[in-house]
Amino acid sequence: MAAALRKGDLEQAESILEHLKREDPLSVQTRGLELEYILESGRLDEASALSSQLLNLFPTSPRIHYIAGLIDYRRRDYPAAELHLTESQRLHPHWRTEYWIGRTLTQAGRFEEAEATLLRILPQYPGCRMDLAWLYERKQDFARALQHIQAHVKENPRDARAAAQLERLRARSMSPADLQDEVETLIDLGEDVSPAVLPEYLETLLRTGQGSKARAIVQQRVQDMDARLATRLAWTCYSLQAYDMALQLFMKSFAENRTNFKFLAAIEAAADRCGRLQELIRLYRANAAEVRSLYGRIQRLDKRLRLSRGPG
Repeated sequence: MAAALRKGDLEQAESILEHLKREDPLSVQTRGLELEYILESGRLDEASALSSQLLNLFPTSPRIHYIAGLIDYRRRDYPAAELHLTESQRLHPHWRTEYWIGRTLTQAGRFEEAEATLLRILPQYPGCRMDLAWLYERKQDFARALQHIQAHVKENPRDARAAAQLERLRARSMSPADLQDEVETLIDLGEDVSPAVLPEYLETLLRTGQGSKARAIVQQRVQDMDARLATRLAWTCYSLQAYDMALQLFMKSFAENRTNFKFLAAIEAAADRCGRLQELIRLYRANAAEVRSLYGRIQRLDKRLRLSRGPG
């Protein structure tokens, strides 16, 4: 079953789990594999509830603490993730646990501790170079970020995610003028602009007062844009108060983000600033049957809209 989970073969893992639950239903191994299966199935609420039960049943199991830490990490509860991962490491030291501690510390913004942790396991797990690159990027240390991601790409030339990260880092380390020249040369030649570079280019245009050019870029590409890129561009526009573009891009990626509370707060703020709450309410109504929590938001937005219009 562990091999099936590593391969991501959830159908096989489920079949094996049913066999294990018949043969050995109460053991820590079976319950731990069940917890891992639920986690890998993406059922985070169910996984969180089960992990609480299993931590009470098996408080000295490093494996249960480890999986509980991964669950909390995916739920973005980084203090709880650190607590469980640290306890797992105390009970049974392992570089993989330490790796996840390093990632958790990075997400929590504790960069010095995260850096020391990830550098310590680098000889055992060179794959953590990507995490170090992300850490240094968050610290605005682009030279060291590039050093690690270039080394990773050299060893893993088929890693598309790392190649995209390298493109983005190169773009971030360029001066605004150089980045603009490079991207616009590609556009003039009829070449595609990499999705990894486009957010940096858009940010450069907005920061240098070229809003009309930024709007043209978004308008030309938004229909063919995937949700992930649209979301990244939307947050870029939102952070720079280009609310009309942010709203357009948030709407493009709404289906993939409609249960994300931070996303919903941002799209509502953008719609309010653009005077387009009624349009957002229609979008919410179209999705509320599948995401019932949107009904409450519709009521609040309706009330806000009525108040903004005043009596009559």
